Amino acid sequence: MEERLQKILARAGVASRRAAETAITQGRVSVNGHTVTELGTKADAARDDIRVDGARVHVPAAPVYLLLNKPKGYVSTRQDPQRRPTVMELVPAVAGLFPVGRLDITTEGLLLLTNDGAFAERVTNPRYEVPRVYHAKVHKVPDAETLERLRRGVRVEGEQLTVDRVRVLEAENNAWLELTLHEGKKHEVRRLLEAVGHPVSKLRRVGIGRLSSRGLKPGEFRSLTPSEVKSLIAPPGARVKTAAPPPEKHRRPPREGVRPPRGRPPRGRPKRGRT
Repeated sequence: MEERLQKILARAGVASRRAAETAITQGRVSVNGHTVTELGTKADAARDDIRVDGARVHVPAAPVYLLLNKPKGYVSTRQDPQRRPTVMELVPAVAGLFPVGRLDITTEGLLLLTNDGAFAERVTNPRYEVPRVYHAKVHKVPDAETLERLRRGVRVEGEQLTVDRVRVLEAENNAWLELTLHEGKKHEVRRLLEAVGHPVSKLRRVGIGRLSSRGLKPGEFRSLTPSEVKSLIAPPGARVKTAAPPPEKHRRPPREGVRPPRGRPPRGRPKRGRT
């Protein structure tokens, strides 16, 4: 079946649709040996020889969606020029698999991996407001005014950074904060907290959408359920059915030879008189 080239490249995990369109217009994509530069070009992924920068594109038979609890010391990329451990060493080898977004090497927590470029773009695009929840250990304890500054937004290096929600989880000499954001700008949590005078010493991502790290130890992963995938790509404000309907209740029939209990007769059936 023929599809637009950018859609095929996104499904293959080569790039997002937008990045695939750029690659096409730059003349980096070929079909059956012919360079393609028009965005409306279609191809058949099962039959045509599609290449990007000379490398053959293989579209997986089915999309894969994994949730990994990334430990510290791993970089969120397919390959690292410095030969540091990557998150790809923690998951099965799947054609086209790549991490969705990034976590710093010193940051731990939830990271999605997929071979579905369209899914990755939908999750990372701020327009769809997929929330991300972080727990951050910071220097000292921020006061109420500082928390309000975080909610209003702080300008850092010419960029407006803000949080959707923030609250204090623990407050002793230093504090643990819970922050919810949806934009996903580079080093956003660290830059924001440092700007208000509370630099981060530990950071972990504990939630993406309705996904949580519960039950996943650092280094462990699991596949997403179909309902979880649907919840991440649903438009903002859409209600996603997450629970199965309750099982139908069945009444046990009376045993043979045992009379049912006496009581009020069923409605609509006339009472019998005495004879």
